[in-house]
Amino acid sequence: MIILDTKEDYENHINLLKLKGEIISLVPTMGNLHDGHLSLVEIAKKNSSKVITTIFINPLQFGKNEDFVSYPRTMNQDINKLKKYNCDILFAPKSKNEVFNNFDNLKNLKAGPKGNILCGKIRPGHFDGVLKVVYMLFQLTQPDLSVFGLKDFQQLYLIKRMAKIHFPKLKIISAPTIRNKNGLALSSRNSYLDEKSIKIAPLFYKILLDGINNLNKSNNIEETVKYITSNLEKKKFLVNYVSFLTTELEKIKMNTSKKKILLSSVKLGQTRLIDNIEFN
Repeated sequence: MIILDTKEDYENHINLLKLKGEIISLVPTMGNLHDGHLSLVEIAKKNSSKVITTIFINPLQFGKNEDFVSYPRTMNQDINKLKKYNCDILFAPKSKNEVFNNFDNLKNLKAGPKGNILCGKIRPGHFDGVLKVVYMLFQLTQPDLSVFGLKDFQQLYLIKRMAKIHFPKLKIISAPTIRNKNGLALSSRNSYLDEKSIKIAPLFYKILLDGINNLNKSNNIEETVKYITSNLEKKKFLVNYVSFLTTELEKIKMNTSKKKILLSSVKLGQTRLIDNIEFN
């Protein structure tokens, strides 16, 4: 695996791959890799001839009081994992200047109204920061395809919309959420959970599943949101939001033929957890 940390070296390698006619896939990450990330690499490998993973902890997507400084940095372990999964190139920019050197081009790139709901409401400006770094990685790499996980559904939706406008030839692949046997969705922030919280955290997914069953019986969205919220709070989750939407992140009616999704974010101790479940 080739490891690069400067924009110049990275662009030179990309140009060589393009000249050889390679099909390039891109898997953007912030590191602290787990099996969910590695499943994205596997999917990328099956759909391209060269897989590029990026590791960059993007300061633009962290708020003032969030965990940018304390976010887990596990580069040596990440490199070993990527080698085992036959990643071809790792781009790990040594500074933000290697990514954002043409920042003026990004001033008007905004997530818009659908980036200001759900996680965007509790983390103002978060998705603007996400879109900026992904845009620049797409611009630098010019990949044929890129793989993102469905766990971060709102993020995935916004990236797909941005790519459709600015990179119309780019294929975005949506990868299924990877879970522990107990149902907890894998996340880099799960490492923050203490011994007590680790035992409680899997109830998050189970309560959401129960909520969908409740909705199917009651056909009452408002009452089901209250039902889910109450059950989460009983288990000591601090609820940020519970929301039923269409997969276009629009309000739903029970008789709609559109695909639906339940999205939720909670805090357990100091750890933020997010999850979602699509259903018909």
